[in-house]
Amino acid sequence: MEDATLRQHIADYDRWKKALDRQFHNFNLWLEEHFPNSAGARQVVQQARQLLGDDQFTVALVGEFSRGKTELINALLSHTYGKRLLPSRPGRTTMCPTEIYSDGSEQACVRLLPIETLATNTSLESFRRIPQKWVNFEFDPDDAEATRGALMKVAATKAVTPEEAARYGFDRRHLDGAGNLVQIPAWRYALISLPHPLLAQGLRIIDTPGLNALGNEPELTLSTLPSAQAVAFLLSADAGVSGTDLNMWETHLVPLREHRGTAVMALLNKIDVLWDDPDEDADQMLQKMRAEVSKLLDLPEANVVGVSAKKALLARAERDPVLLQQSRFSEFERLLVLRLQEHREKVADHRSLHQALMLMADTRDLLKRRLNSGRATLEHLKRQGATSPEQLEELKQQHQTAKEQHKFCHQELLTLKSSQRMLSRQRASLLAPVSSQQLQQLIDETRIALHERWSPLGLARAIDGFMGGVEHQLSNLEREVEQANRLVDAIYDRSTLSNVISAEQHFDIAGFRAALRGLYRQAAQLRRSPQLLLARRNRLTERFVATLANEVGRMYSQMISSVDGWLDQVLEPLKQHVQYQKHLLNRHLIKLTELKQKTQNKRTDLRTLEEELVRNHGALSALEDLLRQTQATPQPIAPAPVATITNNVTPIKAPVAS
Repeated sequence: MEDATLRQHIADYDRWKKALDRQFHNFNLWLEEHFPNSAGARQVVQQARQLLGDDQFTVALVGEFSRGKTELINALLSHTYGKRLLPSRPGRTTMCPTEIYSDGSEQACVRLLPIETLATNTSLESFRRIPQKWVNFEFDPDDAEATRGALMKVAATKAVTPEEAARYGFDRRHLDGAGNLVQIPAWRYALISLPHPLLAQGLRIIDTPGLNALGNEPELTLSTLPSAQAVAFLLSADAGVSGTDLNMWETHLVPLREHRGTAVMALLNKIDVLWDDPDEDADQMLQKMRAEVSKLLDLPEANVVGVSAKKALLARAERDPVLLQQSRFSEFERLLVLRLQEHREKVADHRSLHQALMLMADTRDLLKRRLNSGRATLEHLKRQGATSPEQLEELKQQHQTAKEQHKFCHQELLTLKSSQRMLSRQRASLLAPVSSQQLQQLIDETRIALHERWSPLGLARAIDGFMGGVEHQLSNLEREVEQANRLVDAIYDRSTLSNVISAEQHFDIAGFRAALRGLYRQAAQLRRSPQLLLARRNRLTERFVATLANEVGRMYSQMISSVDGWLDQVLEPLKQHVQYQKHLLNRHLIKLTELKQKTQNKRTDLRTLEEELVRNHGALSALEDLLRQTQATPQPIAPAPVATITNNVTPIKAPVAS
């Protein structure tokens, strides 16, 4: 069956990451063996490995009830289980936001966060770090009935009074009820860990059921969805875009697409209902609907596809290629593949990976130069004759030259240490604008403003004031970053590492600034939602403000962490370059000293220099093998810059006073 497109690409991406991780692991082993004094270099490589290890490809499904989101997940995961995995029967759909992933173990587990936690302002992200607040159900993933039984718990509801539902932030218009009670989800959030091949290879799926789930949990809109690499908006092919669909699109997804740059696609699910009318051409009807939805949602028509998740699931269970093709599920998977490829390119271009690969290439080039210089020295000494006075004089000159080079390396290292201290002293001024104290002051001022005037207009002004303060702090940070970058330019300009452009080492807050501006626009749109416009001072409005503040705080924490990492690592290419050159020269000096002593006694022994060449040649061969592995991976990262190879040791400039 030709339905393996998504699986093949996810598996290929997973192999690429694992191959690159092995390459970095082997480079660490190489450094430990051939360059023990390389703690800084190993830290650079470890950061690259951490990036690869933490990476996941997240697909979020958004849509009203009965749009087939759960069935779509079942179809995606059906290769392993061959049947419906998640509950999707009428009246037993997924009721709370659900995250499906693999934690790397063979044990399957459902973790459920009680709905009562909505009575607090504690974020979902914070609750992830409080395991005792969750209710856990472990099950055997090989037992289909046990699996279904455990996962059916996600669909549980509970009956509460309308007043209690309102306190939690639910809109009664979107709740089922009987008598004086309404039904709300029993759980606030569900985490499902499954030992599934696609999930184990990095796929993560987030199901957000219904407008209530998004409107009642601002964190989903402001944090969870923007972190996804692909967002699928599900519509029903027999109904098109309903009023609630359009409300969800305009409130939650338009700001996400326009202000956060998230890739959004629209899926017309249940196209099999179009097959039932013999008087109509199903393909023409679908094409007409795609065009209408594309125009209404202002989406490229290529990002609007029709599928039948139910028929795709049935086709895979019965191994029916004709039905699978009719379901058009491969068109949805092709859109996911495009998003996966875009994500892969971003990861491949990440600075951490580039810096680690550049480190490998520069180490290789230094070793080549040392090897070429050693060979030239050996050949020259051999031509002089074993007993000639010229050989002794040549050895003295070689020893003196290497000694001077070694001294220059030592001086340059001292200069770099001084430069590192100067750069580290920039930390306080760099981080002052985005300190926790500055942010807390903004939060306190916002809460005071809201307390004085809690209304839709007051909420709008409070948000504007809060994000205006954030923008002011980022402007101050930007000025400090410019000064630090100029210092980095000056340090690199006086260095001997010519194949690194200092501008590539600059710290850049443009991405953070764009994300925070996008967050502001998204929050401004979200505050106009009916739930917040009609709300008085309740948990939902408090949670909305707290979520916005938490998300800004999270981005600030990321900036602080990035600044700290940058300050620690920005000079590492220079330090590694000089330290390794000094290391090679030190070994060369030892060999020349041994050779000079032996020549004075025997005047015939050049083997000590040959031993160094053999050692360096072995180290170089092993390192070049590692670099060739990068080129062998599918769609490789561009190779690191290669310095010009000469027959002499790279000359080192005399150190410049800081």
